Amino acid sequence: MPDIPYTLNMKKVELSVKKVIEGQAVQNKDALKNPEALDHYAGIPELQQE
Repeated sequence: MPDIPYTLNMKKVELSVKKVIEGQAVQNKDALKNPEALDHYAGIPELQQE
């Protein structure tokens, strides 16, 4: 991955990444320092569940 999403307090964001992988909406993108990093996780076939 080219980037990992972080909160404004510089904590790694895992729940939002999980939601993106599962195709769910992320509600709190305003709390992220780099919300565009979530886009890298969407649509990766290897991460999709069958």
